[in-house]
Amino acid sequence: MRKGDLEALPSSQLISHARSIAEFILERARSHVFQVVSHLDADGLAAASIMLKTLRRIDAKFHARIVHQLSERVLKSLPKTQRVFVFTDLGSGQLSLINEVLRENVVIIDHHPPENDKESFMQINPHLFGLDGGAEISGAGMAYLVSKEVNDANRDLSTLAVIGALGDRQDKGEGRSLTGLNAEIVREAIELGVLEEVKDLMFFGRETRPIPVALEYTMEPFIPGLSGNHAACVKFLVERVKIPLKSGDRWRTLSELSQQEKSKLVSELVKYMLGPGGMSADEAQSIIGTVYVLTREPLGTPTRDAREFAFLLNACGRTGKTSLGLAICMGDRNVYGEVAKVASEYRAKLADYMEWLGKGKVNVKGDICWFNGERYIDDKMIGTVTSILSSSKSYRDKVIVGFAYSEEEAAVKVSARLGSEVKKEVNLGELMRYVINEMGLNFVAGGHDLAAGAYIPAGREEEFIEHLNAELSSK
Repeated sequence: MRKGDLEALPSSQLISHARSIAEFILERARSHVFQVVSHLDADGLAAASIMLKTLRRIDAKFHARIVHQLSERVLKSLPKTQRVFVFTDLGSGQLSLINEVLRENVVIIDHHPPENDKESFMQINPHLFGLDGGAEISGAGMAYLVSKEVNDANRDLSTLAVIGALGDRQDKGEGRSLTGLNAEIVREAIELGVLEEVKDLMFFGRETRPIPVALEYTMEPFIPGLSGNHAACVKFLVERVKIPLKSGDRWRTLSELSQQEKSKLVSELVKYMLGPGGMSADEAQSIIGTVYVLTREPLGTPTRDAREFAFLLNACGRTGKTSLGLAICMGDRNVYGEVAKVASEYRAKLADYMEWLGKGKVNVKGDICWFNGERYIDDKMIGTVTSILSSSKSYRDKVIVGFAYSEEEAAVKVSARLGSEVKKEVNLGELMRYVINEMGLNFVAGGHDLAAGAYIPAGREEEFIEHLNAELSSK
């Protein structure tokens, strides 16, 4: 399969490798306990849940551990007796570290660029097959390929793979659609009847929230002056859009709007985004796109829209409520109330952080836009904040770097994103590793070409920026 060939099916080598890992799992299903370790974001939680459901269906014993970063401390804390270690959505960038601590009975199911191409463990990764793990398939997608080889009946888990890809912002196709192997997974889910693909407004809570709340909750794209500001959203809808927000005493949802009302809303919103919002034409157009509907989820629930589902998972993971994220992926719908509360708090935090950054906290140096969240911004949310900032019209030609102190790691978390209009050939994952090496640090670093992360000692943030800017200037 050619890299970037969006029409091609998974290569026979990739499927054969997935089958080998499936056989490895099945051979140990009765004799070992499976320790699944995954990342705390939406893709990581979805990937872990795919493997947990797969293991549950073959009556295997398992435990789950969700982490922010795969460190030596985490690896050493894992139980070792009669264990098979299954790493999802992480591991490929920490091969040497895993080899030092665990050595055997290790399975890595990841989509991040590998540290090297040595086959020390059972590892499946799209980059080893000439595919782009940053755009064509997510960690959850890779877990799904393995799950299907364990049992073809696991195709119903395709929806979790779609959720993971959306959570990892892989919807880079026309109209924010999924492409590559993700598109093939979407096709399988549609054929199975568990997913629908439609064009609609991309607001959060299309079926569940009053229209002003849906607009207020929209974070991708982040609309300055509206996202996170309920009063401003009501005023905008009443004074500019002028459509009925209520039906009797009941608030209307976006799904209830007529086509004429939707057109009016889109027209006024685009005018606002291009004007007072200071956003680009591409960002304004992104409010209409491809919506993925989970058909087996009840109407009017937040888990029916795949992007909304992904947002709920990110909210759970980024606020330390990973067990809730796993529960909702595993099918527990009794936690809706708790998850909704977590999502509301997460959304409020994001709006607060963006407002805080707007108070002169963002610095520009050469090709870099950077900010230091210190202890104000939660280190588990620094990646999300950096991603939102990277979509800003003011910084889309920059490399965006955010810092936040991590109490857990006693170090500073670094998050980097590539603006959509950066002209230079930049691979952030490789660049991050290079800078960490130049600083003489033995810290974990890596990621994709568009998004990467690392840890550095506190107090060396500006040194990091100097090294990064020097390397970018040389390109």
